[in-house]
Amino acid sequence: MDKHTTSCLTLKSYEEVYNTSIKPKLESIDLFLRENIAPFHIYEVAHILEIEPDELSHLMQKHSIAHLDTISFFTIVLNASSEICQLLTRQWHYAMQKNYTPEMIAEIYKLNIHKVKCAFDELNTCLVQDIDLPQVFKRIHLTVF
Repeated sequence: MDKHTTSCLTLKSYEEVYNTSIKPKLESIDLFLRENIAPFHIYEVAHILEIEPDELSHLMQKHSIAHLDTISFFTIVLNASSEICQLLTRQWHYAMQKNYTPEMIAEIYKLNIHKVKCAFDELNTCLVQDIDLPQVFKRIHLTVF
């Protein structure tokens, strides 16, 4: 018997993708840091940062980290391979900025620059603040399989 699979393409706003895939991860990291007392357990940190414990051990060794505390946690974030760590690293690159350009948003969230510029055009602006990001994200649509 032949098995056929059909793939469905759907169009989702980046706001939906952000709210279902990225925001919960950021909130989990924030909650982890607020509720746990250092030293943190290597497996808990690996889990929350979505990396393998071996990668975490390697990074600890590479950066001479004997135990995981809040400061070393962020050293790991800045050097880990997971998407959430890389996104945080890109965000921190612009931490001192009050306003974001389309280029910054595209870089931080790895979005198509033309889609981001179109969203800014729809909003009739060339700069946005953190509070405005949901409005930008609503106007960016991605094809999801």
